[in-house]
Amino acid sequence: MAESSESPTASPDVIKIAAAAAPLLFGPVFNWALYGVLCVQIYVYSYNFPMDRRPLKFLVYFVFLLETVQTALTGADIYYWFVAGFGNVERLWNPHFTIVDVAIIGTVISFIVQAYFCYRIWVLNSRSSWVCWIIAVAAVTQSAGGMWASIKPLTVEKYVTPKAAIYLWAISSALADVLIAIAMTLLLRRASGNFSNFALIRVVRLTIETNTLTAALVITSLVLFAAFPNELYYIYLVELWGKVYSNTLLILLPLRSPTGLVPPQ
Repeated sequence: MAESSESPTASPDVIKIAAAAAPLLFGPVFNWALYGVLCVQIYVYSYNFPMDRRPLKFLVYFVFLLETVQTALTGADIYYWFVAGFGNVERLWNPHFTIVDVAIIGTVISFIVQAYFCYRIWVLNSRSSWVCWIIAVAAVTQSAGGMWASIKPLTVEKYVTPKAAIYLWAISSALADVLIAIAMTLLLRRASGNFSNFALIRVVRLTIETNTLTAALVITSLVLFAAFPNELYYIYLVELWGKVYSNTLLILLPLRSPTGLVPPQ
């Protein structure tokens, strides 16, 4: 019997399962990798800044605690979908703890980091308080959007989220990040007479890069959600939001002077 020249193709059901399983698997895996980076950042911070003020130390370790809980919950998700639920494809469409560890904890972490940068801008130049108010409103709005996005999936145990909630969450978060990058860049340039060019350029560059990264990550997640509303592709990037924000905070903290602004000359 002659063999068929046609190449085998995957059935639509298999493709659908793969499209759901891949983001749910790779999202937590990269999340764990960023948690490893965060652990190193925490060690460096605790070693180099043992005399930091208690409120700041509480902020840093509270964020790390939230990230530790979030990482543990993603591990529970992986176990639920791919170990205990091995062969049960229906479990892939049950968010399990994802709504808590991504939407709720991730939203709280992003709000904390955005609020911290808002405070830093105000300390650097109190005359820019109007910018701080806009950033604060955007940060609160993204938090409200994240919480709103978590309500329905928690009640029906399905990935069913109001589109308006996702758009509100992502757009407000990206707006806050962009404003932080722009505001800190302009304010630091005004203070260029007080610091060495190298120190100033380093802080400005890192501020732009980190806040641009978070904004790009959020916008890309939103594009995936808008382009594939019935798929879970966006979950892959949303899983990383909290870790990226936390690492952003820990990257920039060592660049402070005793006043908390930029490195001393």
